[in-house]
Amino acid sequence: MQASYKILVVEDEELMADRIEMLIEKTGHQLIQVVDNSEDALQVVSRITPDLILMDINIEGEYDGIELADLINEKQSIPIIFVTSLHDDRTFRRISRTNPIGYISKPFTDIQLQRSIELVFSHFNKKENQHFELDAGQLENQEYFFIKKGGSIDKILISDIHYLEADGRYCIIGLESKKYLIRQPLKEMLQRLARGQFLQVHRSYIVNMEKVSSINLEDQVIHLGKTNVPLSRREKDQVMKRLNLLK
Repeated sequence: MQASYKILVVEDEELMADRIEMLIEKTGHQLIQVVDNSEDALQVVSRITPDLILMDINIEGEYDGIELADLINEKQSIPIIFVTSLHDDRTFRRISRTNPIGYISKPFTDIQLQRSIELVFSHFNKKENQHFELDAGQLENQEYFFIKKGGSIDKILISDIHYLEADGRYCIIGLESKKYLIRQPLKEMLQRLARGQFLQVHRSYIVNMEKVSSINLEDQVIHLGKTNVPLSRREKDQVMKRLNLLK
């Protein structure tokens, strides 16, 4: 049986919204709501975490669709497909910076939209078959935890973790030479890890500050041995404060 995923539609053209709504129902997925403005969209996302957002750019409210995507991405990692009639280079560059999972130009056919949605959820289904299960215990003040990997259980030392990366509803735990994909949002992992040792440096990354070898402030990149992760302007100040504590 095909999994049913929750979809939020942000679209201010009534006919287009009706068309998308009918297509979602046809594909068997769950329509959370159709909203036409940024304020209502933020309220919905604060109550229910969608598996996917279909986002128009020209919407009502204080923020346009791209600005809204940035606001959502600051707090949680939700896949977004932009649906827009804008084709200019500036809009495309702005969209690209939000790291969307897809982009559909209006006018489009039902099959184009349907296949774009199916590709997103096909990616989800692959993760369902390969993710590992994290034990339910609290990680703070613990030295290790266990991850169930198929028919075996791996012991992970917290001190061995280099970084954690958001991947939609999942989280990648990166060690020096190995990665684990777990079904746990990055935000929840940060709450469970020891603060101070682990610091959020980007909306999609948490790093173990004890593993930081250097930071390139000009390129906004943190080096963790052979691994590089981005440093966002938003998180730069708290990283600098943490470095001061290490002096």
